[in-house]
Amino acid sequence: MAEFGTVKASPPLMLRETPGGTIKAKLPDGSTVEILEDQGAFLKVDANGQVGVVDARFIIRGASGAEATDAAPGGSFHFEGKAAIAPDGTRFGTKSGPGVFNLGTTSMGQFVSLHPDRFPNLKPSRLRVMQAVSANEGMLEAINTFDNSFLTFGAFQWTAGAADGAGELPALIGRLKQSNPSAFNQFFGQFGLDTASIKTPASSPATGFFTLNGSVLKNAADKETKLRTLEWAFRFFKSGHDDGVRQVEIDHAAGRIDQFYPKAAIRNRMIGDFVTSEAGVALILDEHVNRPGHVIPPAGALSTIAKAVNQFVTEHGSDDPENWTDAEERRLLEIYIQIRNTTNMTDSQKRANRIHDAVTAGLASDHRLSYQG
Repeated sequence: MAEFGTVKASPPLMLRETPGGTIKAKLPDGSTVEILEDQGAFLKVDANGQVGVVDARFIIRGASGAEATDAAPGGSFHFEGKAAIAPDGTRFGTKSGPGVFNLGTTSMGQFVSLHPDRFPNLKPSRLRVMQAVSANEGMLEAINTFDNSFLTFGAFQWTAGAADGAGELPALIGRLKQSNPSAFNQFFGQFGLDTASIKTPASSPATGFFTLNGSVLKNAADKETKLRTLEWAFRFFKSGHDDGVRQVEIDHAAGRIDQFYPKAAIRNRMIGDFVTSEAGVALILDEHVNRPGHVIPPAGALSTIAKAVNQFVTEHGSDDPENWTDAEERRLLEIYIQIRNTTNMTDSQKRANRIHDAVTAGLASDHRLSYQG
């Protein structure tokens, strides 16, 4: 049976390749490690997928830092095969690379249908667009701690931010703190997590940083050691099952559309003049979620949809969409997908295919003027 231990050290404990060797990571106080081998003064351990040695004096063996808060006495976070197991026995993730993931099970549409009173102003067309995009991201309780953004959560997979950059997940949690302080404290505040430096530009997603016990997690090393942990993956997973957190996720996702539609200008018109179908709005929202700078680029640059409009006009000789039919908008969107496929957008064609699948299944419409959000 695997043995686990808890780091008891301040400042953080150094995980090294060999005793006195190169530092591989800094393990914060309270983090959990799997003990692989007892080497006397040192222990060989696995810390969230990174194997190295630590000073044995700073490891409490047979304990987990989450025992006092999340678990039944004597439990610990651990893996059974590739399954991530919480101290209470919950299987909450699957091991992948340096972290874990869980795609979740509850869609935005399912939750809204059960709680329509929570969303009196959310129009069905807007929800259909959001649902189509969420198929590329995850469900309401989805988590991911294996990629280069360290900690990712929810229906639009909001992240803690790659490398030393700000992320959208702190802005989501900041919104939860304002609208539902009780839920915020239950899942995050009581464990020392808070937010800082939240910025809300007009046409871009809000971003910020997390703080943990008062320290801002601004650099990759801090995010790696303090956020890419089984404890935080589990806490976010648990929060995704809470009705208050789910409501904030959906409200936050709904507001994203307003950041670009219908106001972004193209050839002295707006996106909303050229793209009026649910499928079209979903495709643009999909790109805004994955690469917002492609939809609202820096001054002087053309967005991918603007490039598509220009190419369409070159082909057809008119930039007046007043009398466009379904066929003309569909052709514009074909061009748009071809153009965005040439960018660094993640899996652009696969993502477009999933939105097309939503149309085929009758979950969204590709008819012109069908978007009524």
